[in-house]
Amino acid sequence: MNGSPARHETIDEVLAALDNDLDRCVDCRDAGGYFVAVYRAVTQRVRDGIERGEFADGERMERFDVMFAERYLDARWRWERGEPVPDSWRVAFETTAERRCLVMQHLLLGVNAHINLDLGLAAAASTDPGEVAELRDDFETINDVLAELVDRMQASIAAVSPWTRVVDIAGLRFDEALVTFSLRRARADAWDFATELTTASTIERLEMERRRDAQVAALGARIARPGGPLRLLVGAASRWERHDLDDVIRAMVD
Repeated sequence: MNGSPARHETIDEVLAALDNDLDRCVDCRDAGGYFVAVYRAVTQRVRDGIERGEFADGERMERFDVMFAERYLDARWRWERGEPVPDSWRVAFETTAERRCLVMQHLLLGVNAHINLDLGLAAAASTDPGEVAELRDDFETINDVLAELVDRMQASIAAVSPWTRVVDIAGLRFDEALVTFSLRRARADAWDFATELTTASTIERLEMERRRDAQVAALGARIARPGGPLRLLVGAASRWERHDLDDVIRAMVD
């Protein structure tokens, strides 16, 4: 198909795009809506923080947040049109189409691609070469926003997916994985990735992005299809979850 994805200038435009995507997910019964709902709440929280002066440079933070969101929106647009997307997002989109995973797995797949790949790329792209260090404080603040909302969301997921606790006890440790790769280690890793990108040549950047994407996609594959007996347990647990997309999304973000 011809055309190109829409480009957004403001967070309000991004919020409107995420609202449209969430409506699409609900209409199509796309389990990717779990991630979109939470990400929409994160974006709203960032916008509110900018208005309250929580960031050192509100204009720069808005530019960063828009670039960050467009990484997801662009991948989704291209996927729907059969165009190539990063492997990290391909794993997430393929898995949500199958709808055979736990709510937490679907959510983690989106978080994995967006934080572990997109966050560093957006940070590097939103600043001039050699000036990425000026973004550090705001970069940490946006990660604090993510942590705040994920903590709230985890309690909601337990309400719609009580078997998640059983799976955790059995060894899959979704909550531990969420904290480890998405909020703690990934925060430092994404920042290191961003700073390395800003000092690399164009060819080096492309290779760094390719390697990073492969690593993040491999992690996504392990989230989507845990090995051994855990696969059977996750399959059994998913049958006991609430699968009404509207109800689950409301429980996650209310």
